[in-house]
Amino acid sequence: MFGKILKKVDLLKKFSESDIKKIEKIGSIKKYAKNSLIFNKNEMGSHFFVVKSGKIKIFSSIGNKIKTIAFIGKNNFFGEMSLLGCGTRSASAKAIEDSELYVISKKNFEKYLLKNPNLTIKILYSLADRLARADKEIEAMLFHNILGRLAAAILEIKENNSNQKEIRINQTEIASYLGTTRVPVCRAINTLKKSSVIDYYNGVLIIKDEARLASMAGK
Repeated sequence: MFGKILKKVDLLKKFSESDIKKIEKIGSIKKYAKNSLIFNKNEMGSHFFVVKSGKIKIFSSIGNKIKTIAFIGKNNFFGEMSLLGCGTRSASAKAIEDSELYVISKKNFEKYLLKNPNLTIKILYSLADRLARADKEIEAMLFHNILGRLAAAILEIKENNSNQKEIRINQTEIASYLGTTRVPVCRAINTLKKSSVIDYYNGVLIIKDEARLASMAGK
């Protein structure tokens, strides 16, 4: 059931169909009620999650400031770096809707790798891809203006919501995602609306011209 989803995970994308089927067997389903905390920043990571249903918010906080990093929707994943023994969590995760998650423990994954040591090289390839993408994200953060950053964020949010072109998200959440305030986000959204790149009303963002968003995001 989750084989196709697991195959999209950066960490596992080099694995064969038979490998994915084996990994599928070492996980379990867990339910989280709306507003449940899944894990906290700086706690030891021991599980990897795939969203079967619901919506998850990934966020970080410093003092009184909260920065939304991502919204993870159905058929997407988070927490995968815990499977590599990366120590503590770099962010927190919270269910913002009633959610069902497919959970794989670090312990079970390590047992699987010990039985299949040839798969370690595939993980190294996946990590190299991940680092390359992280470099691009850092570049975007440093050099893109608010429109470019907003365009990139919209495409990321779309990808994390099963590629739906209609996304329910308010401007405060978008501002938190970008690490800025609501005012510049409101202006940027209005600019994209006037250019017929997106539409936005009653908390629903509609992508009208994905190609132009990608161009603005430098993709």
